[in-house]
Amino acid sequence: CTLSMRIAFLRQFHSNLWFSGAQIQALQMAEALRNLGVTVEFVGADCRAESYDVLHVFGLYAEYLPIIHQYRRRGVSVVVSPIFFKDVSTLLKRVLAAAAPGWGSFSRVYRIQREILRNADALLPNTQAEAQFVGRYFRLRCPMIVVPNGVDPRFAAGEPRLFRQTFGIEGDFVLNIGRIERRKNQWRLIQALRGTGLPLVVIGECISRKYGLRCQQVRGAEVQFLPALPHDSPLLASAYAACRVFALPSLLETPGLAALEAGVAGARIVVTPYGGAPEYFQAFARYPNPRSVKAIRAAILEAWDAPHDAEAQSQFLLSRYTWNAVAQQACQAYHQVIGRLHADCGM
Repeated sequence: CTLSMRIAFLRQFHSNLWFSGAQIQALQMAEALRNLGVTVEFVGADCRAESYDVLHVFGLYAEYLPIIHQYRRRGVSVVVSPIFFKDVSTLLKRVLAAAAPGWGSFSRVYRIQREILRNADALLPNTQAEAQFVGRYFRLRCPMIVVPNGVDPRFAAGEPRLFRQTFGIEGDFVLNIGRIERRKNQWRLIQALRGTGLPLVVIGECISRKYGLRCQQVRGAEVQFLPALPHDSPLLASAYAACRVFALPSLLETPGLAALEAGVAGARIVVTPYGGAPEYFQAFARYPNPRSVKAIRAAILEAWDAPHDAEAQSQFLLSRYTWNAVAQQACQAYHQVIGRLHADCGM
């Protein structure tokens, strides 16, 4: 990286103790870039655009658009990590996604999202799957440079005892970490494990009271709900280290940071096939249909009993997806756009 390069990061303005994946991605990448000697600052609407070489936008939020226009008018290159995928787990949803360029003109949200993307000099999707989906969904043609999600190597060194002692958990168990909501699919996961005898620990903030009640209604004695853990808590790394199987059969992930963290910790991984996870885990995970309780159950039971090389899996992921490696790729992307005339992403 060019040490004099100055990068502005634009991420969601609101935040809480338990960040979303997009917020974690921005924070971790910023730290890794600073470790490489790059100046990175988080900005809002009132920052001076002239002092930056690149504006890096995380997500497609409406409040970003006037800020992006401000930076472009002042000659700053713009790159966007879309962090965008739609649920395509049914035929109807796939048809609707394919028809988006047609109905999108009637949707204010779609028009704003497309305008954000069209004002980018390059898009930095997390996977090839996301790149292809974004291109089709918004009918775009602009440079796309895959910059994957990363993982903190500290998750490879978690101590199981801390989590077990804190919450009184003994023996092997299946772990799910994520906000309790429809997209994360805990309702089907809980049903999938009923009658199997496998304990399930669900860690996360319930953001949908109605969905949370549905999950509670189908739970058995073998299901334990725990509150969300801060991302920097030693208990989080300990939870990954303590579980036998990590299950994230979401309707989509882009992909889930929690699955990467659990994978580095050596847990057996069961994750959705939708959103690009197979590009990361390859043969080290199982990918059930998230809408099939039967398929989720079969994948978890298979993962539970199958031979497993935790060390090989951890080293495979660490060799590709540390935040340091991701920051190097982001630097290369910044260099490609600096000084280039603004791209036309329309078709």
